[in-house]
Amino acid sequence: MPRTRGSARWRRLVWALALATGLAGASAAAQRITIMTNGQNLQTPINHGLPERMAGFTFCRLRYRNIRRARKSGWGDDYPQADYNFMVRLAELTTTTISRWDNGDPGFANVTASDPDLFKCPYLRMQNGANYDFTEEEASHLHDYLVKGGFLWIDDNWDPDFDIIRPNIVRIMPGARVVDLPVDYPMFSVLYRIDPLPQIPSLGSWMRNRQDSEIGAAPVHYYGVFDDHDRLVVLVSMNSDVSDSWEREGDNQAYFDTYSSKGYALGVNVAVWILSH
Repeated sequence: MPRTRGSARWRRLVWALALATGLAGASAAAQRITIMTNGQNLQTPINHGLPERMAGFTFCRLRYRNIRRARKSGWGDDYPQADYNFMVRLAELTTTTISRWDNGDPGFANVTASDPDLFKCPYLRMQNGANYDFTEEEASHLHDYLVKGGFLWIDDNWDPDFDIIRPNIVRIMPGARVVDLPVDYPMFSVLYRIDPLPQIPSLGSWMRNRQDSEIGAAPVHYYGVFDDHDRLVVLVSMNSDVSDSWEREGDNQAYFDTYSSKGYALGVNVAVWILSH
């Protein structure tokens, strides 16, 4: 996959986050690093199983087969660039140790809803959730994963996708509490203070209309799903495509300046929150 040396761009990202949060010394994190560019939305995995060096945080993406085309390409939307770049930035912005493949790549992986490796994933990410309905077996497996400490983030959903996503969540977590999270929910300030909650379009949509929303006027929502112990187990981004701000950080300077600091701040907050709760 194409990669680029991003030292100057990374310094801008660090400074953007530092200015947004007031963190002292953030500029010390600036260094020459490698990111992926030129998003391809692959629907074929580029790696299999889990990273050989499971020494820290692992980014697991949920792989599925479309049963409808409600939204974009499916499980591989923004893959693998978003996953790779987020792991690079998580390691740079925090003291989190990340897993790695033997070739040195950061530890991003993909699993299915019935994969036994799912239980080794602290974090599971699903793109375009309205494209799929879970089977009873998959719903039961995901239920066990979540109640045993797992976490699922369903991203890049736009109205009316939640009409499909919510029944699937209810089947996975019967009786769970679904909340439209307010900006003062503690996760949104656990490391970086996020206000307002970001609405992020894909690069392609933004280049066409220079709007935050991909579908016309549509308010952004971040829905949280809480289990019986009041633990956040699912996050659903509605009317926002957070992962594009990771995938496309090296592809367009203006898009980077507008959205990447917001997207990374949110992504890092979510990772820190689930690792500490």
